[in-house]
Amino acid sequence: MNDIEIFKDQLKEAIRLNNVERNLSNIEPREIPLKHHFAGGIYVREILIPADTIILGKRHRHKTCNFLVSGELSLYMGEDNPSKRVKGPMIFESEPGTRKLAYSHSDVVFMNFHPTQETDLKKIEQEFIMPEQEYIEDRSQKCLG
Repeated sequence: MNDIEIFKDQLKEAIRLNNVERNLSNIEPREIPLKHHFAGGIYVREILIPADTIILGKRHRHKTCNFLVSGELSLYMGEDNPSKRVKGPMIFESEPGTRKLAYSHSDVVFMNFHPTQETDLKKIEQEFIMPEQEYIEDRSQKCLG
C-alpha cells in the first residue's frame, strides 16, 4: 500500500470517528465512574461502564494493555480489527493511536495499564493520551506525496 492509499484510509477512519462523535453528542451523557490505582511504577485506570452505554475512548500514544475484568462489550478498534463482541475476563493490547469504540451489553469493569512513576493525573494524561488534533497532524505529515 502506498502513502496516498494509507492517507486515504486514515482520512476515512478520522471522518467516520468524527461522525460517530457528532452523533454521540446528541445522546444524553452518562456518568462513568473512574478509579485510579498506583503501585510499583504502574498506573491503572479503571472505569465502570453501565449496561447499554456507548463509549468512545481516547487515543493512547503507546501500545496499551487493556483488561476487560467483567461484563460484555461490542468493541471496535479500527479497520484492521473488525468489530467483535467480547466477554470478560480477558486481556488484549491496543496499538498506538487506536481509538476504541464500544457498546456495553452489561455492566462492565474495564482497565488500562500504563508504566509510569508519575502520580499527577494531568501529567499522566499528557504522557499517554494523544489529542485528536495531534493525531490528525501526525498522520497528515507522513503522507506528503
